[in-house]
Amino acid sequence: MRKIFVLAFIFTLSVSCLKAQEVYDLTKSVNTAIQNSTAVSTYQNNIALQKFNVKSSYGDLIPTLNFSGQWSRNNTDSKGGTVYQNGIPISIPDNNTTADNFSLGLNSSVVLFNGLSNLENIDLQKKSLSMLYTDLEKTKYDIIMSVYQKFFEVIKKDKIVETNNNNLQTSIDQLNKIKEYVNVGKKTQSDVYKQDVQVGQNELTLVTAKNDFEKSKVDFLATLNDDVTKSIVLDYSKLTLPYTLEELRAVIQKNSNFESLVQNALKTRYDYTSAKQSIEINETKLSISKKNLYFPSLSAFGTYNWSSNNLNSIDKNKVLSYGLTLSYPILQGFKTDLNRQVAEVNIKQKQEDIVKLEKQIRSDLKKSIYDLESAYKQIEILDRNIVSSEQDKLLSEENFKIGYGTLLDVQVATANLNNLYINRINALYNFVLSQKQIEYLSGQLKY
Repeated sequence: MRKIFVLAFIFTLSVSCLKAQEVYDLTKSVNTAIQNSTAVSTYQNNIALQKFNVKSSYGDLIPTLNFSGQWSRNNTDSKGGTVYQNGIPISIPDNNTTADNFSLGLNSSVVLFNGLSNLENIDLQKKSLSMLYTDLEKTKYDIIMSVYQKFFEVIKKDKIVETNNNNLQTSIDQLNKIKEYVNVGKKTQSDVYKQDVQVGQNELTLVTAKNDFEKSKVDFLATLNDDVTKSIVLDYSKLTLPYTLEELRAVIQKNSNFESLVQNALKTRYDYTSAKQSIEINETKLSISKKNLYFPSLSAFGTYNWSSNNLNSIDKNKVLSYGLTLSYPILQGFKTDLNRQVAEVNIKQKQEDIVKLEKQIRSDLKKSIYDLESAYKQIEILDRNIVSSEQDKLLSEENFKIGYGTLLDVQVATANLNNLYINRINALYNFVLSQKQIEYLSGQLKY
């Protein structure tokens, strides 16, 4: 009865721990990282502000209308005295008067013509908004790649833990066999001690691998800007990753057309699109500065005022005035021409930047293709070594069983085979990351 109670308690505790772990697949990971990103929220706030700028630029096309009201009081206090007029003295009494002044007014103005720069300003604000959207997508795109790297790093560490765990179990099984050999007199007790030391070393290797695995999960959560103390499990059951040499060759063949990858990058990459939009924005600024420099500004205005000393009779004195205002900048300390020069320099700089970016895209893609081919070659060689090492392990075990070989031969062959398994895991996920890097650089990365 007591055993049943203990088993029930352990089962309940295991279920509770399982429920406490949060499951992350790739889609959830990317969405969480984007949602928690401060860079994304900053761009979203900037987009909201830029929308107001677009609305304000439309407001420059419509007339302004302002209402004003004023009240003032004048107090006049003068001392009396005597004045002489034609030799006749005239007495003037003290005077103290108060007068109120009331006025109301409406005034309106509108720009009729300024070289159409007000219309181009609308276009400028719209292009700036579009560029912010592009930069936002570029930020999300970079986050996706970062999540991919950390996601696959956790999977890789998990596979290494699994491999080391299998190696530990193999060592334990070997220890049990040696104990049986000792019982029947085929082996000595020293072999038991030697194998027990090997088991201890494998246990330490497994502990180190588990520690690396847990740290990779912390790095993963930090990339998501999430709670690093959270207990998580990664679900990668829906991911289809290449494993066999045939599948790996298919990936290389898919990414073998260098020019096609470059052209796709120039069409779809957000940073390249943003660079072109930056040139268009500066070209619009240049056009506006030229219009402000070469064209006059014509505006219309109108005012309507009411004024009186008495608020009740304020509508009896009305004044309506309207007219046109023409202005043209003749000399403003070169400030107007400075805007044109700055815009021209910015256009030239942005054009040089986009040429540099295109060269960088070509360079990064070419190096990533080399990395992909190198990772494939490494896996191909490792597979051949694994086949040979598996035979070495079997042969050393048989030789040890019949007394022809030593336990050290078995241990060395087993360790070599386990290292090859781990090296293949590292090489495989380096291959996958190189594949994702090519997709990222060519603008094809999806999740």
